[in-house]
Amino acid sequence: MSTDRETLGRPPTSSPNALLVLALVLLTGGLMYQTWSQNSALLTGADRSGSGQYVPRNVEPRGELLSSEAENIAVFQRSAPSVVFIRTKGFQPYLFGGVQEQELSSGTGFVWDRQGHIVTNLHVVEDALTNSSSILEVQFDNKEVVDAEVVGGVREHDIAILRVVAAEDRLLPISLGTSDDLQVGQTVLAIGSPFGFDQTLSTGVIGGLNRSVPTKGGKGLLDGLIQTDAAINPGNSGGPLLDSAGRMIGVNTAIVSPTGSYSGLGFAVPVSSVIASVNLVLEQSNGPQAPVLGITVLSPEQAAQWGIPQEILDRGLFIKQLDPSGPAAGTALRSTEQHGYRIYLGDQIAEVDGEPVTTLETLQAVLKSHRVGDVVTLKIFRGNLPGTIEITLQARKLIF
Repeated sequence: MSTDRETLGRPPTSSPNALLVLALVLLTGGLMYQTWSQNSALLTGADRSGSGQYVPRNVEPRGELLSSEAENIAVFQRSAPSVVFIRTKGFQPYLFGGVQEQELSSGTGFVWDRQGHIVTNLHVVEDALTNSSSILEVQFDNKEVVDAEVVGGVREHDIAILRVVAAEDRLLPISLGTSDDLQVGQTVLAIGSPFGFDQTLSTGVIGGLNRSVPTKGGKGLLDGLIQTDAAINPGNSGGPLLDSAGRMIGVNTAIVSPTGSYSGLGFAVPVSSVIASVNLVLEQSNGPQAPVLGITVLSPEQAAQWGIPQEILDRGLFIKQLDPSGPAAGTALRSTEQHGYRIYLGDQIAEVDGEPVTTLETLQAVLKSHRVGDVVTLKIFRGNLPGTIEITLQARKLIF
């Protein structure tokens, strides 16, 4: 018993194992301190040589740009001054008087000529057409803002033409290219104002040609489009799609995305359709207003590509879109729609007041023989079911 007490009261002795553990702890601590000291010197730039002086980090020069980088920079610098930011503003009344300014819509456009014409998508300025109290503005790359008015548009290609009054050095027309010789895989660049960030550049390639996508709301179809993976987001609409030489080959107009933002599938109206649309509007802007039905139709060639039998095509023209502000929109007529990968053809117009219409030219000729306010009877087919419908012709509002 006394032996146990003596053992318990005796100071502890160091075993070989305990000494080994202590040595390892001291060694590890020393290594950790050395590592921390070296990292601290790297982070702070301190000189650990003993002088205690701060030594700044060296900065490496950039070096030569890649040729592809230099080409993209050159294209952007040449083209950006021709690209504009477009916004439609409205006014919300306060409960106890006064109004609050609010943005109704925004997008991109570009200078067409030195007469002050600006081109964009029709859906970008739709609010300005339907809201009489709204204000349409165009902002140039130097942040100068001017008021704009809508001259007209072509709904089939989602193209609108605006007019502004601006200094001559602001009106720098964009270079025009061709869209008839495009090839899948060639480089393209898009300039626009995604989410309001103006003068934004994105790059990609042409992923497909002659694509068809539904219009906003699915009540019509845009066809013959250029597909690209260049980033296109809300706000890019109406901006130019450029080739590697900086020539405009299309107007960015739509995306296909489950989220409403970029998913790699952007679409542009080919420049050939843009030129035809602008020429049509500007040629008609000073002429007499012709009566219209307020529709666009599928060309027989496009319908044939979709596999419609010739005996069906010979019956008449399929309605592609209805103008929301036109006379046909107030009737039971149906437009062509696309849901997923399936296309549902609209009503087919076979006759107008007993006159057969199998081409766009014959339809236009029949309408020219009438006046604004005339009531015409359309013979139509919905599938294989025939029917008739009456429409009162309205004056063309330069929205074709």
